[in-house]
Amino acid sequence: MKKITVIGAGTGGAIVANSLARNLKKEIQKGQVQVTVFDGAKYHEFQPAYLGVAFRGSNKNAIKRPIRSLLHPDVKLINENCSEINLANEFVVGEKPGQRIDFDYIVIALGCKPDPGQIPGLTEANLDFHTNAQASSIVYDRISKFKGGKIVTGITGLPYKCPPSPNESTFLLHEFFTKKGIRDRVKLSFITPYLRPYPAEPISEVIEPLYKERNIETVLGFNVDSVDPVKKKVFSVEGESVSYDELFLVPPHATPNVIRKAEFSDDEGWVVVDKRDLHVKNYDYAFAIGDNTNLPISKAGVEAHLEGIVVANNISAEIKGISERYLFTGRFQCTMETGFHKATFVVGTYQKPVKKIYPSFANYVKKKIMSKIYWNAELGKCEWLFKLNFGKDYYDVIRDGKTAAPAARAIPN
Repeated sequence: MKKITVIGAGTGGAIVANSLARNLKKEIQKGQVQVTVFDGAKYHEFQPAYLGVAFRGSNKNAIKRPIRSLLHPDVKLINENCSEINLANEFVVGEKPGQRIDFDYIVIALGCKPDPGQIPGLTEANLDFHTNAQASSIVYDRISKFKGGKIVTGITGLPYKCPPSPNESTFLLHEFFTKKGIRDRVKLSFITPYLRPYPAEPISEVIEPLYKERNIETVLGFNVDSVDPVKKKVFSVEGESVSYDELFLVPPHATPNVIRKAEFSDDEGWVVVDKRDLHVKNYDYAFAIGDNTNLPISKAGVEAHLEGIVVANNISAEIKGISERYLFTGRFQCTMETGFHKATFVVGTYQKPVKKIYPSFANYVKKKIMSKIYWNAELGKCEWLFKLNFGKDYYDVIRDGKTAAPAARAIPN
């Protein structure tokens, strides 16, 4: 029996597990293949919705589902975390005594999480909209009681997941206080280590005029060193400081300890992978997808989804004895809401630079559609729509040493 273990049941982990279950349905039914998922969480949350909970008061309970409900019936779920991932000897160890699972293939999809402890004082001072729905609901309660003063938003460290979210939080705060009728009593400041409001210049050129038009101060080249919760000041490595009454900063991120301490990760704790077929360096039977990798692209759900499809297709093809090889195109696509029912997209691939896309209501609707179909997408029921949307960027396929169109003869998803 071929044993496939997926570590993590987030966006990428669920996609790869469900795709494997469909691709290898006959093999699983014959007892030739087993797909197992490790995840210690009971629920999966739709992370892009944290902004809505924090700044629009959306229902925090409406953005989560039980993990078991998001996995194909043929996928075995072990509802605990891994304490060890041993690639060299092909086994993982769970938290419970004696819980050891051998594997023939493994997919690491544990993601990354905010790690405010990297910045002295940040945990005590910051209002967190980037970690979970519960924390985001506290943010909304706080801004609802805010009467006026200075609010500081921005970025504390790199990398972090969902690159547009710090900018989105700023735009949504502007919208909230405008609708509340007290925007003239609120000073908004956006701090960033970058030398422009958004790292990709075409998008920065789109949103910079919006910051000026809406009287949002930008503090560029500000690398956060520490926060003083008593004096209510943020200090930079460069020796500057910014004062605040309320603080909404995106913390630096880190991978789980089980990855950080592993030999297959780089010095900063990110899994080292081939950027095209996503195998872990030195291990052809091990793969990593999503936010826990060292890939030179943004950390967001769309990328994890597309990477999961590539890995599932490659493992399935190898087990079936098919000579096709699937390659990730580096496609990234992040939505940035600019407030008042408009949004832009940050889109590109390894080969295609980010394009200048202006905010529109149509883009906002596309974001809302994604939030509606997300749970079905996790189950693999919307791949036709992803193929239609991403076209040639969905993935590359190598057949007989040549690149073919993804729709020509892909393993069914």
